Amino acid sequence: MESQGMDKGQKNIDLGVILSITTHRLYGELDDYYEALQYLTGDPIWSHQIGRVCEQVKPYILSLYPQLEGVGSNEKFNSEEEVFAFVKSQKDVFGDSLPLSPMPKSDGYSYVDPIEEFTEMSSGRSK
Repeated sequence: MESQGMDKGQKNIDLGVILSITTHRLYGELDDYYEALQYLTGDPIWSHQIGRVCEQVKPYILSLYPQLEGVGSNEKFNSEEEVFAFVKSQKDVFGDSLPLSPMPKSDGYSYVDPIEEFTEMSSGRSK
């Protein structure tokens, strides 16, 4: 898939990182995963927040790239090499990266203080 050109304010995000967000499986570099989530939300993201944040960001990404729905969700891998080969095959189809803009706050993401969220998670409560 070719991009029609990037709008101002967009950033190219590695396809492996995008698939990490949409599948909750690590297909890209961990640092890039954090960076992408922070770019998309405009907020710092801590490790314990990744699951919730991905669930809130995933519909936004899939609204822009519906062809990614389910890509990478059910594959079985026996080695790191198989994961790398899978990501490469998907980049051959969709491109190495895709342009994304920060997510509008009206699209379902909500900031939660990381300390407060951790405390709630540790006590068994959830929002």
